[in-house]
Amino acid sequence: MSDDTRATADAVDPVDRGAGIDPVARADRVAAVDRGEPDAPGAPADAATAPRRGLVPLLRRFAPAVVMVAVVAFGAFLVARNWAGLRAAVSAVGWPVMLLSAVLAVLGTASVERIWVELLRASGAHLRERAAATAFFVSQIGKYLPGSLWPVVAQMEFGRRSGIARRVMFGANVIMLAVVAATGLLTGAVLLPGASTDGLRTYWWVFLFLPPLLASLHPRTIPWVLDTVLRLVHREPLGQRLEGGRTARAVGWGFVTWALLGTHLWAMTAALGGGSLRGLLSAVGGMALAFAAGLLFPLAPAGAGVRDAVLTLTLTPTIGSTQALAVALASRVILVVADVLLAALGAALGRVREPSATRSGRGRAASG
Repeated sequence: MSDDTRATADAVDPVDRGAGIDPVARADRVAAVDRGEPDAPGAPADAATAPRRGLVPLLRRFAPAVVMVAVVAFGAFLVARNWAGLRAAVSAVGWPVMLLSAVLAVLGTASVERIWVELLRASGAHLRERAAATAFFVSQIGKYLPGSLWPVVAQMEFGRRSGIARRVMFGANVIMLAVVAATGLLTGAVLLPGASTDGLRTYWWVFLFLPPLLASLHPRTIPWVLDTVLRLVHREPLGQRLEGGRTARAVGWGFVTWALLGTHLWAMTAALGGGSLRGLLSAVGGMALAFAAGLLFPLAPAGAGVRDAVLTLTLTPTIGSTQALAVALASRVILVVADVLLAALGAALGRVREPSATRSGRGRAASG
């Protein structure tokens, strides 16, 4: 029996056992129905398999592909809409520089997944590496829809299928957003004053969020807040404290993310005359501030508009306004492509199947 079948069998409802239903056989039937296979002749149907034959399983099966197509179309729309600026950027910096920038963008985007994984493990929930890549990268294409919660909703569904409580997945995502925003604001606050102050002067208000975000990085803060909210809505609290070492590693990966995404930007600006130390600090600090500002404006899909405006303001003193706008737009398209490539990789690794929790993770994260 495969690990996926064992995970489903372990999560079977105790009522089934009391009714004499073999959990292994039931798990096999559920997995077969999820794959679209008919029940074996004469096999008894149960309530768990019957509802999976309607519209909902079809939506679950094809929704990732539909969203992937939508994101590809969105990327194509961005390219077409900003073709003149992109062509000017490619002509100015050259294809080798653009390819280097794209590689750094993929690495920087992938490093965000490490933040999420460390925070899940800090919460006591463990996914195998391949399963984690599937859950995270596939779900991230939802961030191009209005609002910031679609990736969270998708990851909660992955967690439910893996025997990890939705509230644990939700908590890990809230803390991940706090880590990304806090490390981004902190990076911008440290690097930009001596390199480029235009973005700081216009978007000074985002730093009002820095003190509460830094406080939220303490292993007890967000779990306490979530427990309080869950009690108010009469739901079972998490009852957990994050492991300090893994939380610190997640914060470290946050700074690695800004270093990689900043150098992705600097690779282009350096070819346009911004290759100095000031240009590097502007690129890293500007990218960190731009992403954090985009997160704090959740109505913009993936920070659209907000991020571009911050980057243009930040890079203008180094390479001029026209080239700064072209680099900002080129960066957005490259990052969309990076998300699509990583989502395709995640889907291939998981074969679009729900991830499975390790035994240790199932022991520490109760389903719910």
